[in-house]
Amino acid sequence: MMAGTLLDFMAESAEATSVEALCRLFEHYVEPFGVEAIGYQILPSPFEASDADNQFEYNTFPDLMKDAYLRERLFEHDPVTSQAAMALHPQFWFEVEQTTPITRFSQRIFDLLRESGFVDGLTTPIFGPAGLAAYVACGRFSAPFDLSAMECRCLQHACNELYARTLTLQKRKALTPPNLSEREVEVLHWLARGKSNAVIADILGISPHTVDTVMRRAFRKLGASNRIAAVLKSLRAGLITL
Repeated sequence: MMAGTLLDFMAESAEATSVEALCRLFEHYVEPFGVEAIGYQILPSPFEASDADNQFEYNTFPDLMKDAYLRERLFEHDPVTSQAAMALHPQFWFEVEQTTPITRFSQRIFDLLRESGFVDGLTTPIFGPAGLAAYVACGRFSAPFDLSAMECRCLQHACNELYARTLTLQKRKALTPPNLSEREVEVLHWLARGKSNAVIADILGISPHTVDTVMRRAFRKLGASNRIAAVLKSLRAGLITL
Protein backbone atom coordinates (compact mmCIF):
# COMPACT_ATOMS: atom_id res chain seq x y z
CA MET A 1 0.00 0.00 0.00
CA MET A 2 2.22 2.82 -1.24
CA ALA A 3 2.11 6.09 -3.13
CA GLY A 4 0.78 4.61 -6.38
CA THR A 5 -2.44 3.62 -4.66
CA LEU A 6 -2.57 7.04 -2.99
CA LEU A 7 -2.50 8.60 -6.45
CA ASP A 8 -5.37 6.33 -7.45
CA PHE A 9 -7.37 7.49 -4.43
CA MET A 10 -6.69 11.13 -5.30
CA ALA A 11 -7.79 10.57 -8.89
CA GLU A 12 -10.99 8.84 -7.76
CA SER A 13 -11.72 11.46 -5.10
CA ALA A 14 -11.58 14.15 -7.78
CA GLU A 15 -14.58 12.47 -9.42
CA ALA A 16 -16.68 12.20 -6.23
CA THR A 17 -19.90 14.19 -6.38
CA SER A 18 -20.82 14.15 -2.67
CA VAL A 19 -19.03 14.12 0.68
CA GLU A 20 -20.61 10.75 1.48
CA ALA A 21 -19.27 9.23 -1.74
CA LEU A 22 -15.87 10.77 -1.00
CA CYS A 23 -15.83 9.25 2.49
CA ARG A 24 -16.69 5.83 1.09
CA LEU A 25 -13.74 6.11 -1.30
CA PHE A 26 -11.50 7.01 1.63
CA GLU A 27 -12.85 4.08 3.64
CA HIS A 28 -12.04 1.73 0.76
CA TYR A 29 -8.54 3.20 0.41
CA VAL A 30 -7.60 2.73 4.09
CA GLU A 31 -8.96 -0.81 4.46
CA PRO A 32 -5.65 -2.44 3.35
CA PHE A 33 -3.87 -0.51 6.11
CA GLY A 34 -5.98 -2.45 8.60
CA VAL A 35 -8.40 0.39 9.34
CA GLU A 36 -11.74 -1.00 10.53
CA ALA A 37 -13.53 2.14 11.72
CA ILE A 38 -13.38 5.82 10.76
CA GLY A 39 -14.39 9.01 12.50
CA TYR A 40 -14.09 12.10 10.30
CA GLN A 41 -14.83 15.31 12.20
CA ILE A 42 -14.67 18.81 10.73
CA LEU A 43 -14.20 21.41 13.44
CA PRO A 44 -16.48 24.45 13.63
CA SER A 45 -15.18 27.52 11.84
CA PRO A 46 -14.00 30.24 14.27
CA PHE A 47 -16.27 32.58 12.32
CA GLU A 48 -19.33 30.39 12.93
CA ALA A 49 -18.76 29.23 16.49
CA SER A 50 -22.35 30.11 17.30
CA ASP A 51 -23.50 27.37 14.97
CA ALA A 52 -21.04 24.72 16.13
CA ASP A 53 -22.46 21.31 16.93
CA ASN A 54 -19.30 19.17 16.69
CA GLN A 55 -20.95 16.58 14.50
CA PHE A 56 -19.14 14.05 12.34
CA GLU A 57 -19.03 14.17 8.57
CA TYR A 58 -18.61 10.39 8.51
CA ASN A 59 -18.44 7.90 11.33
CA THR A 60 -18.34 4.12 11.44
CA PHE A 61 -17.40 3.88 15.11
CA PRO A 62 -19.62 1.76 17.38
CA ASP A 63 -22.66 3.69 18.63
CA LEU A 64 -21.46 3.34 22.23
CA MET A 65 -18.36 5.40 21.49
CA LYS A 66 -19.87 7.81 19.00
CA ASP A 67 -22.92 8.72 21.08
CA ALA A 68 -21.06 9.17 24.37
CA TYR A 69 -18.30 11.23 22.74
CA LEU A 70 -20.85 13.80 21.57
CA ARG A 71 -23.45 13.54 24.33
CA GLU A 72 -20.88 13.90 27.14
CA ARG A 73 -18.90 16.50 25.15
CA LEU A 74 -15.76 14.43 25.54
CA PHE A 75 -14.29 16.17 22.50
CA GLU A 76 -13.60 19.08 24.86
CA HIS A 77 -11.24 16.88 26.90
CA ASP A 78 -9.71 14.55 24.31
CA PRO A 79 -5.93 14.24 24.93
CA VAL A 80 -5.42 12.46 21.60
CA THR A 81 -6.70 15.35 19.51
CA SER A 82 -4.78 17.82 21.71
CA GLN A 83 -1.55 15.91 21.17
CA ALA A 84 -2.20 15.53 17.44
CA ALA A 85 -2.73 19.27 17.07
CA MET A 86 0.65 20.00 18.65
CA ALA A 87 2.58 17.16 17.02
CA LEU A 88 1.34 17.81 13.46
CA HIS A 89 1.33 14.09 12.71
CA PRO A 90 -0.87 11.09 13.57
CA GLN A 91 -1.11 10.13 17.21
CA PHE A 92 -1.73 6.57 18.36
CA TRP A 93 -4.46 6.57 20.98
CA PHE A 94 -3.06 4.28 23.62
CA GLU A 95 0.45 5.70 23.31
CA VAL A 96 -1.06 9.05 24.27
CA GLU A 97 -2.70 7.38 27.25
CA GLN A 98 0.75 6.29 28.45
CA THR A 99 2.47 9.63 27.93
CA THR A 100 -0.01 12.30 29.07
CA PRO A 101 -1.59 13.11 32.45
CA ILE A 102 -4.90 11.32 32.87
CA THR A 103 -8.04 13.13 33.99
CA ARG A 104 -11.42 11.59 34.70
CA PHE A 105 -12.60 12.82 31.30
CA SER A 106 -9.67 11.40 29.34
CA GLN A 107 -9.90 8.14 31.25
CA ARG A 108 -13.55 7.98 30.26
CA ILE A 109 -12.50 8.28 26.59
CA PHE A 110 -9.94 5.49 26.80
CA ASP A 111 -12.35 3.26 28.74
CA LEU A 112 -15.03 3.83 26.09
CA LEU A 113 -12.59 2.96 23.31
CA ARG A 114 -11.82 -0.36 24.96
CA GLU A 115 -15.47 -1.05 25.79
CA SER A 116 -16.27 -0.43 22.12
CA GLY A 117 -13.79 -3.15 21.14
CA PHE A 118 -10.87 -1.05 19.90
CA VAL A 119 -7.39 -2.46 20.39
CA ASP A 120 -5.61 0.31 18.50
CA GLY A 121 -6.20 3.55 16.67
CA LEU A 122 -4.64 6.75 15.45
CA THR A 123 -5.88 10.29 14.95
CA THR A 124 -4.60 12.56 12.18
CA PRO A 125 -4.90 16.36 12.39
CA ILE A 126 -5.79 18.30 9.26
CA PHE A 127 -4.96 21.96 8.77
CA GLY A 128 -6.94 24.30 6.55
CA PRO A 129 -7.18 28.01 5.74
CA ALA A 130 -7.88 29.06 9.35
CA GLY A 131 -5.50 26.64 11.07
CA LEU A 132 -6.59 23.35 12.65
CA ALA A 133 -9.61 22.30 10.62
CA ALA A 134 -10.46 18.60 11.09
CA TYR A 135 -9.49 15.24 12.49
CA VAL A 136 -9.60 11.78 10.99
CA ALA A 137 -9.60 8.94 13.51
CA CYS A 138 -8.84 5.42 12.28
CA GLY A 139 -9.48 2.49 14.60
CA ARG A 140 -8.82 -1.22 14.66
CA PHE A 141 -10.62 -4.04 16.50
CA SER A 142 -8.77 -7.18 15.43
CA ALA A 143 -5.11 -6.36 16.15
CA PRO A 144 -2.75 -3.43 16.69
CA PHE A 145 -1.64 -1.46 13.65
CA ASP A 146 1.66 -2.41 12.06
CA LEU A 147 2.37 0.56 9.82
CA SER A 148 5.65 1.62 8.28
CA ALA A 149 6.72 5.25 8.29
CA MET A 150 5.79 5.48 4.60
CA GLU A 151 2.35 4.00 5.22
CA CYS A 152 1.72 6.56 7.98
CA ARG A 153 2.69 9.33 5.56
CA CYS A 154 0.38 7.94 2.87
CA LEU A 155 -2.46 7.83 5.39
CA GLN A 156 -1.79 11.42 6.38
CA HIS A 157 -1.73 12.58 2.76
CA ALA A 158 -5.00 10.74 2.11
CA CYS A 159 -6.60 12.47 5.12
CA ASN A 160 -5.56 15.85 3.77
CA GLU A 161 -6.96 14.97 0.35
CA LEU A 162 -10.22 13.92 2.01
CA TYR A 163 -10.56 17.31 3.66
CA ALA A 164 -9.50 19.33 0.61
CA ARG A 165 -12.06 17.59 -1.57
CA THR A 166 -14.70 18.00 1.15
CA LEU A 167 -14.18 21.77 1.02
CA THR A 168 -14.54 21.76 -2.75
CA LEU A 169 -17.77 19.76 -2.62
CA GLN A 170 -19.22 21.90 0.16
CA LYS A 171 -18.46 25.11 -1.71
CA ARG A 172 -20.06 23.69 -4.84
CA LYS A 173 -23.17 22.81 -2.85
CA ALA A 174 -23.19 26.29 -1.27
CA LEU A 175 -23.43 27.85 -4.72
CA THR A 176 -27.03 26.56 -4.89
CA PRO A 177 -28.93 28.53 -2.22
CA PRO A 178 -31.89 26.90 -0.44
CA ASN A 179 -35.33 27.56 -1.87
CA LEU A 180 -36.74 30.04 0.65
CA SER A 181 -40.21 31.51 0.35
CA GLU A 182 -40.72 35.25 -0.03
CA ARG A 183 -41.99 35.44 3.55
CA GLU A 184 -38.94 33.55 4.88
CA VAL A 185 -36.62 35.99 3.10
CA GLU A 186 -38.57 38.94 4.53
CA VAL A 187 -38.20 37.62 8.07
CA LEU A 188 -34.48 37.00 7.58
CA HIS A 189 -34.10 40.51 6.12
CA TRP A 190 -35.42 42.08 9.31
CA LEU A 191 -33.66 39.55 11.50
CA ALA A 192 -30.36 40.70 9.97
CA ARG A 193 -31.23 44.22 11.11
CA GLY A 194 -31.56 43.12 14.72
CA LYS A 195 -35.34 43.22 14.93
CA SER A 196 -37.15 41.11 17.50
CA ASN A 197 -39.95 38.70 16.62
CA ALA A 198 -42.52 41.19 17.94
CA VAL A 199 -41.14 44.06 15.86
CA ILE A 200 -40.92 41.87 12.74
CA ALA A 201 -44.54 40.85 13.31
CA ASP A 202 -45.62 44.51 13.43
CA ILE A 203 -43.65 45.37 10.29
CA LEU A 204 -45.06 42.46 8.29
CA GLY A 205 -48.56 42.58 9.76
CA ILE A 206 -48.50 39.01 11.06
CA SER A 207 -48.49 37.45 14.52
CA PRO A 208 -45.27 36.81 16.52
CA HIS A 209 -46.20 33.11 16.46
CA THR A 210 -46.22 33.17 12.65
CA VAL A 211 -42.85 34.94 12.66
CA ASP A 212 -41.44 32.20 14.89
CA THR A 213 -42.86 29.47 12.63
CA VAL A 214 -41.49 31.09 9.46
CA MET A 215 -38.12 31.65 11.11
CA ARG A 216 -37.77 28.05 12.25
CA ARG A 217 -38.70 26.81 8.77
CA ALA A 218 -36.01 29.05 7.28
CA PHE A 219 -33.50 27.77 9.84
CA ARG A 220 -34.15 24.17 8.76
CA LYS A 221 -33.69 25.00 5.09
CA LEU A 222 -30.46 26.87 5.81
CA GLY A 223 -29.11 24.21 8.16
CA ALA A 224 -28.72 26.83 10.91
CA SER A 225 -29.41 26.34 14.60
CA ASN A 226 -29.73 29.97 15.66
CA ARG A 227 -30.31 33.54 14.45
CA ILE A 228 -26.69 34.54 13.95
CA ALA A 229 -25.87 31.47 11.90
CA ALA A 230 -29.03 31.91 9.80
CA VAL A 231 -28.15 35.52 8.99
CA LEU A 232 -24.53 34.65 8.12
CA LYS A 233 -25.61 31.82 5.83
CA SER A 234 -28.29 33.96 4.19
CA LEU A 235 -25.78 36.73 3.49
CA ARG A 236 -23.23 34.33 2.03
CA ALA A 237 -25.88 32.76 -0.19
CA GLY A 238 -26.97 36.19 -1.43
CA LEU A 239 -30.51 35.71 -0.14
CA ILE A 240 -30.41 38.97 1.82
CA THR A 241 -28.22 42.07 1.98
CA LEU A 242 -27.37 44.50 4.73
